[in-house]
Amino acid sequence: MPKTALVLSGGGAKGAFQLGAETYAREIKGFKWDIIAGISVGALNGTMLAMERYDRLEYIWRTLTPDQVYTGGLNIWSIFKLLFGAKSVYNNDPLWALIQQEIDPARVKTDLRIGTVSLRTGQYVRFRPEDPGFLEAALASTAIPLVWEPVNISPDQQDMVDGGVRNYSPLGDVLDSDPERIVIINCSSREPPTRTEPFKNALEIGITTLDIMLNEIFVTDLREFERINRNVREAQAFDGSLSNQQGKEYKAYEYYVIEPEEPLGDTLDFSRDILNMRLEAGWRKAKQVLG
Repeated sequence: MPKTALVLSGGGAKGAFQLGAETYAREIKGFKWDIIAGISVGALNGTMLAMERYDRLEYIWRTLTPDQVYTGGLNIWSIFKLLFGAKSVYNNDPLWALIQQEIDPARVKTDLRIGTVSLRTGQYVRFRPEDPGFLEAALASTAIPLVWEPVNISPDQQDMVDGGVRNYSPLGDVLDSDPERIVIINCSSREPPTRTEPFKNALEIGITTLDIMLNEIFVTDLREFERINRNVREAQAFDGSLSNQQGKEYKAYEYYVIEPEEPLGDTLDFSRDILNMRLEAGWRKAKQVLG
């Protein structure tokens, strides 16, 4: 069986799509993950998958409620707190409690890497289960700026936030392990969502703006990957090869991209009907892509 990598993007509550798609790939098509990389919600899903806690991950998504993820919201009191030094609109203590309850780095069985970004340096930082502060890194990878407070992982890793700020699709995190096959599960459609309703407040504007930015980062990243893959295959057809600036030879990968054709809605919408819709959409799209 080819060495296979799973790449999981960010997307907040849209991460339910990843569960549906991954379940179809693994249970119906027999995919086995040798490498898993994820950011934001993909970091949480990916860690549970790397622990092989498949049933538990499905149970969490099928019973998840907003109060298990965050508290608070945009109101007069939260605005007042922001004016006097608060760093976020919402509180993610419930999510932190869930991470501590469900994730044990020592139980990870698969080559795993998750990503977060430092607001201090602007650098993307990759973590593995054996690294100190892995649980805090998992929380930091989901910390959407202004929505949730940045996370301090260590004295040298302060104010860490959502890995999607720099690296929405962590393709680069798996390529150095030299997989032969890559499955990319993206929570967003290629085209940014079209909104017909007026924005209610500045927070909605900010979250929508971030969604558009992250989507563009992913699309750009994926197009470059596809372009290089295509060029390598063309070169190989003529017994040639391509190399990067460091002289390392590019290789062509068997790869699959599973992503929704239509937008899946609000990043923070954890309502039961919407989560179920996203789960089913992931299953259907994986079936369409993988056969």
